[in-house]
Amino acid sequence: MIKSIGKDGMLFCACLLPILCGILFKGGMPLLEDILCGYFNKKAVLVPYYRLIDIGYSLLAPAMFCFAAAMVVLEERDEGLASYSAITPLGKKGYLVSRLGIPAVCAAVLTGLLLFPFSLSGLQAGTIGGLAVSGSVFGLVYALLILRFSENRLEGMAAAKLASLTMLPAFCPFFIRGGMEYFLWLFPAWWGGAAAARNQPLLGAAGVLCGLAWICILGKNER
Repeated sequence: MIKSIGKDGMLFCACLLPILCGILFKGGMPLLEDILCGYFNKKAVLVPYYRLIDIGYSLLAPAMFCFAAAMVVLEERDEGLASYSAITPLGKKGYLVSRLGIPAVCAAVLTGLLLFPFSLSGLQAGTIGGLAVSGSVFGLVYALLILRFSENRLEGMAAAKLASLTMLPAFCPFFIRGGMEYFLWLFPAWWGGAAAARNQPLLGAAGVLCGLAWICILGKNER
């Protein structure tokens, strides 16, 4: 899988994107904040939204790593390698764990490591851990959605764009309160955003349970 990603420029750049974006956000956002504050003559313009940026950043590595893994699975499906691997002692579940589970775990570790130096809002260690774990579960759901609704890499690209919409509920806890939240509870990303927005890391655990339910449903129907 690593060789396949290394040979594909798009997938290789996708895996490097979290590091590049972290450097860009950490160095560029404070500079942009100073420019905007001077232009509008205000004390703060972007600072109130720094936590939103951190939440989006926490989903970036899981999304990119699991997207790359899903594209490899689709390529192996096209070449017939996936079906051969599924009938070996590894089995279908073992194949999916090796192709999707390992990148998700790596993404969780990388997210935690990157949020410490690149967090704009100074997230606490517990919140960072919750975002890293809930983000990795989101990445698995994201990859399974791509695989569930795609037959090849071209369809996978289109499915990835649609599946990325499930990332948007992570930002909703900052803007939506009341009865509408009950609908958003269906999305794993919402729980991670709520954990960071309300400083309640335990909400991230609920997001993990929500994501596991999605994984069981999507994984059961995965070809």
